[in-house]
Amino acid sequence: MTSATVPELPRDRLTARVMAHALVEQMQVSPMPEVLGRLAEQARSAGWPEVRVMLLHGQLIARCLQNSGARAIRQSADAMLNAAQAGGDEILIGLALASRALFIDDLGEDVGGLLAQAVAMIDDTLEFADDALGLRALEVPVVYVECGQAFHRLGLWEIEEEMYVRAAAALTAPLPPVARSVPSFTRRALVINRLESALALSSAMIEVGLRDPAARVAATSIRPTPSERADLPAMWAVEALALERFLDVVAGRTDLPGGPGHVPADLYDQLAPSTWPGYRACLLLAAAIACHDDGDVPSAARLAGRAAGFLDDTKPSLTSLALCLAAQDCRDRTALRYARHVADQRWQSRLAVLGAMRSRLAAARVLRQGERLTRQANVDALTGLANRHAETALLARLRRRAPQERLGVVVVDVDHFKQVNDTYGHLVGDEVLRAVGTLLQAATRPGDLAIRRGGDEMVLLIDLPPGDDVPVLADGIVRAVALHHWEDLAPGLRVGVSAGQAVGPARDVDRLIEEADCNLYRAKDAGRGRAVAAAG
Repeated sequence: MTSATVPELPRDRLTARVMAHALVEQMQVSPMPEVLGRLAEQARSAGWPEVRVMLLHGQLIARCLQNSGARAIRQSADAMLNAAQAGGDEILIGLALASRALFIDDLGEDVGGLLAQAVAMIDDTLEFADDALGLRALEVPVVYVECGQAFHRLGLWEIEEEMYVRAAAALTAPLPPVARSVPSFTRRALVINRLESALALSSAMIEVGLRDPAARVAATSIRPTPSERADLPAMWAVEALALERFLDVVAGRTDLPGGPGHVPADLYDQLAPSTWPGYRACLLLAAAIACHDDGDVPSAARLAGRAAGFLDDTKPSLTSLALCLAAQDCRDRTALRYARHVADQRWQSRLAVLGAMRSRLAAARVLRQGERLTRQANVDALTGLANRHAETALLARLRRRAPQERLGVVVVDVDHFKQVNDTYGHLVGDEVLRAVGTLLQAATRPGDLAIRRGGDEMVLLIDLPPGDDVPVLADGIVRAVALHHWEDLAPGLRVGVSAGQAVGPARDVDRLIEEADCNLYRAKDAGRGRAVAAAG
């Protein structure tokens, strides 16, 4: 793929969303951050925040793969997080937080805090979402895999596997036919990631002498099913075999071709084109472990030394194990004691970090519960607007405002909403209300409040400090709703609203609401799809 083959986004929003996911996968092979940046700008102009976030995610990955430098990577991470927060979807915000934790290599970043927030956010969204997330389910497994990779980077492999369990469950969510191909890359990546996670944990255990626990980790590791294996790219399938060979030896299997202490030459040769020579090291190190288990220390040291030559910091626990086994043939027992002491101290430190991370995850969940209770008390669950409880509290404050302080009130009602429900179903009707609520939120400023009073009736309370010109927001809201891409929800769908506005002293808020309501009915009597405003 070249930049010329992806000139612009499709005009259809769902097709563009699917394309964004495909491009994220393509960036793993052919990183082209400039293409993603250009398409992300097109998504911003189209008003498709979920498409924009995924494209910026791909750009972040591409810049990391190209080693574009800390500044460029941080800029991509910042842009992705800002876009996700502007869109307001907590699943995408969680993805941006997880990506930031994974890709930004900066001591100033609280990686544990980012991950705790991301995990709590997604867990909470899934627990209290409707029965089906719809298209939002596309990004859930991606978030969990991203979190898992970040935990892998921290050496917290137990929590990494927990993330992959969640990701695998999320991959079963129902999706519309056009989007069913999207989870395929995440599903394939998950196969390799879970094998590598078990390999990393069992390697670290062997290094510190926990041989039996390492065998249990390897024996219970999740292996690919025949269908998953068949779906892997050719080289990935070969790499998976190397990882499985390592785990089989650690698990204590004796029925392997050539025996556990044998390095299968055919598989070793097939791994030559792999982008990471460490897969060859897995075969050598597996044989070294088998030799060490049999008491053949010289052979184990020789094989481990060869393995160490293929390894780097990509999988630190594998590298440490290779060096540990290679050193076993050393005659300097003091040096060996020192190495074991350092390994034990590192393991204990990792366990302390693991415990602290679990505490942070628990604390983040408690914090989310508190935030959720506050939202439930003051926020409408369907639209995200304020509810009648929040309105009542604000009205009490407005009635006590000074005489010179003014307030604008806009009452909005969806035209023929019952007909929308009858024609397209209540699920589409709910999406219509959510979209109108989002458009109302976009019209507010700090200090304003958008409220769902019930059904399809919504209200804006607009703070007007003395001396401000009176904004006629009702007309803008009616136009914004009329121009919205309603066919993205259902073919042939058209939605309009009528609105009434009133402006006057804030302390007269009850009268202003009545006047705005009267103006709303004048708009409906005049033919709907329009606004009637009265200034005071």
